[in-house]
Amino acid sequence: MTFFGTLTVVWYSALPWLWLIVLMVIIFLVPQIIARRKGYSFGSKGGMGSKYLPPLVFVLALFLVPMQTQSSIAYVNTWVDWMNLIGASIGLSIYAWLVFHPICYLRNSKT
Repeated sequence: MTFFGTLTVVWYSALPWLWLIVLMVIIFLVPQIIARRKGYSFGSKGGMGSKYLPPLVFVLALFLVPMQTQSSIAYVNTWVDWMNLIGASIGLSIYAWLVFHPICYLRNSKT
């Protein structure tokens, strides 16, 4: 298969989820832009919410990701299934940190 053939398959696979991808990018960018205008960086102190919410998202994602894919945790049998589930949960927790950290910074900043 050619490179453009592969891109076509990926495009048609992502097309039903395009609205969700755009929404997630907007939810990511808006707090980042607002916080960076007020002096935020990744090394800034975020607060309690940015410490405790991402692990909570990780644990919830372990149970909610199979439901989103119309499956159940009982069908996660092989090590490949577990690695995919854990990888998706880690990705969601990193995304949660990237969203909640600037929000907590803005909430706790004195400026």
